[in-house]
Amino acid sequence: MITLVFLAIIFLGTHIFLNTQLNLWQPKELSEKQKIEDFEYMYNILKDNYAHFYEVKKMYGYDWLAYKEQFKEKIKKTKNNLEFYNALNEILSKLHDRHTHVLDPGTYKYLLQSLNYKPYEDILKKSESSYKMWEKIFKNAYQEGSVEDHFLRTRKRENVVAEVIEPGKVAYLKIYSFLIDYHKEGEEYKKERKKIYDFLRSIKDYPYLIIDISDNKGGDGQYWLEAIVGPLRDNLKGVENLSIEEISLVRGGDYVVEILENFVPDLRNNTIDKLPMYNLLPMEVKESFRYYLTMKNTIKDFEKYLKDIEPVGFNGKIFLLIGRATYSTANDFAKFCKKTGFATLIGERTTGDGGWCMPDIMRLPNSGLIVRFDGEMLINQDGTSYFETGTIPDIEIKMIPKNPFEKDEELKQKILQVIKSLENEEKGIK
Repeated sequence: MITLVFLAIIFLGTHIFLNTQLNLWQPKELSEKQKIEDFEYMYNILKDNYAHFYEVKKMYGYDWLAYKEQFKEKIKKTKNNLEFYNALNEILSKLHDRHTHVLDPGTYKYLLQSLNYKPYEDILKKSESSYKMWEKIFKNAYQEGSVEDHFLRTRKRENVVAEVIEPGKVAYLKIYSFLIDYHKEGEEYKKERKKIYDFLRSIKDYPYLIIDISDNKGGDGQYWLEAIVGPLRDNLKGVENLSIEEISLVRGGDYVVEILENFVPDLRNNTIDKLPMYNLLPMEVKESFRYYLTMKNTIKDFEKYLKDIEPVGFNGKIFLLIGRATYSTANDFAKFCKKTGFATLIGERTTGDGGWCMPDIMRLPNSGLIVRFDGEMLINQDGTSYFETGTIPDIEIKMIPKNPFEKDEELKQKILQVIKSLENEEKGIK
């Protein structure tokens, strides 16, 4: 009897111990109060700092700030942490801004390993333990894709496609992403860069090169500078002293201003009334923004990135294919090509985005979730917003394919027709 009691005590103790240990590994559910506090924190920072409320209202007729109470009700209805995460992203999606969203565990991990400058690094590091919890939540919900390395998600297919369309005449290079695997010392990027360089060298005597970034959602500017502009920089001859200037407006909220002062210490001296295009700005923009940032470079300034890259000797004409999916850093490349004449833009208007800095981030205090958002409005020389206009092609063609499975082939044929038309014009043939 004593033995049975002893065994029962051991069994009960073991059961309690195992349950306790198991519970320690179970993600803790946020309370309704904690969820609302996180939402209020996010809402208030966006209210004073987010850059595109004006454009969203103008383009989509949607006043995001006016829906605060409806958003809170949506948060209150969430039954668990995952529903809370999804609700936040659904709320942010109404801004129609791909830079503004809650990071999933895979994207968080990539940024944590890739960003090595303050203050972003410090903000991300504070959420390391929180994102271990969120990783378990996503895995428990069988959403493995949200946990997967962000870089690997962009490499589900061959990232670089290089082929000849017409032997001796037209070459084609498609790049799906400019993302660099910094967290793996750029191992894949170096392979892709070599592939691109070898291909460009093999077609250096061709009269035409098509570079397709119509499905490229961005990444890092180092990619297109080193892998494309470096080998083809003979196409920049004659514009070495050309100055490229970009101006971004800042709302004036303390959160973003304090982040930007790490890079622009005298930011508060740059009030928007000093801008030469100040009178061109809409009244709503004048009332909502206080400061501006300027990035100014000449083509020579880019040489520091390119000095060790031998040009391949290509002197033909470059067409850059762009579309609605072209975004972020891919947009930067499109703007560079347009301003320098490096390539003729063909396709459709791109989707515009924010300023020259990377999107800002905030950390929600209870959940530890990281929210990305645009804290700067990039403006065009005529005072309009780049978020609204995007990059406009030099030659517009319809990008919607007759057969979605043959999209790239159809676009190649359309560009060949454009080339033939341009050749006929040069010959005086109508």
